[in-house]
Amino acid sequence: MTYRLWYAQLDLFDTARRYLALLSHWKGEPPNRDRLFVSDFYFVNPSLLHLTHMSADVRRTFTALRIPKPDETFIQYPSPPILYTKMGGIQTLALHNLVGKGLVELEPVNRDRYGLSEHGRDLVSQLGYQLVLPGEEEILNFLVTDYVAIGQGKGGLRSMTGLRRIGT
Repeated sequence: MTYRLWYAQLDLFDTARRYLALLSHWKGEPPNRDRLFVSDFYFVNPSLLHLTHMSADVRRTFTALRIPKPDETFIQYPSPPILYTKMGGIQTLALHNLVGKGLVELEPVNRDRYGLSEHGRDLVSQLGYQLVLPGEEEILNFLVTDYVAIGQGKGGLRSMTGLRRIGT
């Protein structure tokens, strides 16, 4: 029997699930593509949030979550920019699939905003508690309520996180 390691970061279906979870909990104006990709990156790799710049209030809230630092976890992470770049194709494909299946509103996509459509909200409602895995609720709420204030404005998110992809 052959075994394969599974990485949530590189799984198309899990990425689509995370997008649905993020977008269903998002408050305020829907995120742009960069914000959604970065939020997903930290949703699946919460330990790497320790390596980003945050305001004192946001850092205090994050510290209260008691997320282990990258060197305190079982997983050995590559550098965040390398992992973020490696996730790029999967993230893009998952987002295209959500748009193509009608789970994301089409009109705002033209303005680089991604929010759930009525069909997407129905699916989220059907999935219920299965959408957010055990242990993900706290980091999800942090990302959509506190972390959204980080790096507002053009280039701001990239300077706060160090994450950048060519062509985005």
